[in-house]
Amino acid sequence: MKKLGLLVSLGIGCAAVALSASPAPAQDKLRIGVSQPNVEHPYRVSGVERAKAWAAQHPEVEMTIVDGRRDSAVQLASLEDLITRRVDVIVLSPNDSAALAPIADTAKRAKIPLVVFDRKLGVAPEDYAAYIGSDNVEMGRVSARFIAEKLGGKGKVIQIEGTPGASATIDRKRGFEEEIAKHPDMKIVSYVGHYRLHDAVAVMEDAVTAHRDMKAVYAHNDTMALGGAQVLRERGLTGVVTVGMDGAKEGCDGVASGALTGSLHYPTMFPEALELAVKVSKGETVPKNTVLPTPMITAENRADFCK
Repeated sequence: MKKLGLLVSLGIGCAAVALSASPAPAQDKLRIGVSQPNVEHPYRVSGVERAKAWAAQHPEVEMTIVDGRRDSAVQLASLEDLITRRVDVIVLSPNDSAALAPIADTAKRAKIPLVVFDRKLGVAPEDYAAYIGSDNVEMGRVSARFIAEKLGGKGKVIQIEGTPGASATIDRKRGFEEEIAKHPDMKIVSYVGHYRLHDAVAVMEDAVTAHRDMKAVYAHNDTMALGGAQVLRERGLTGVVTVGMDGAKEGCDGVASGALTGSLHYPTMFPEALELAVKVSKGETVPKNTVLPTPMITAENRADFCK
């Protein structure tokens, strides 16, 4: 096996990447299957790159990454294929929390533990081995406090939501709206951007037409926030507070350029999720829930987070 290479298509519309750092027989390795809801979004690209870097340093591990292509049916099929191929442990971020829930029972029957990262899986805690992520509800609250402070507790905010049904979308929306509700002179108008640039640009065009009095834009990721900022720039609207989430390269660059007022730093969960998977495979006791911090990146502290 090559040290790094693409496997043939699985025949179910998803690509798989196998990583092995030595020519030792595959059966002697710990086989980890990683399932991403997509692998083209900058946040996911960063996670995949960090996962590959970790795998390259662990010759005892064979890692396969499958792409859900933003389609729950495709992701479910690719996970079933990983189970059929008898990986030892699965690391999973679901496209949709409810739609991917059946995989927990399938994995349990196959005696393959699940480590869930980033987004929650719509099952009981006993149906997965561990979860690692950040507090998306609190992230929404932090964003709301930041915007409320910038606006002096007054003004209209355009909220661009992520994929409906994704736990991150639900939680980021909930935390934000709960906190903004404490300010009677603030109003939220929501649109759905599916975590994609072109969708965010399209809905922001509508928002600018209907709500030229907006004072802030809050998006559930940096890609959508930058899409919103692009439309504001094209329409000549200045002084609008723009806040995104993820704090990866595009968020850091957005803050540096002034397109974004702030970005919540959201860890990729790699290599932490893989290290959890190794411990789970060995039967070690691990925390059921691991929560990583998510500070706000601004022009003032950007150098601390953007390397």
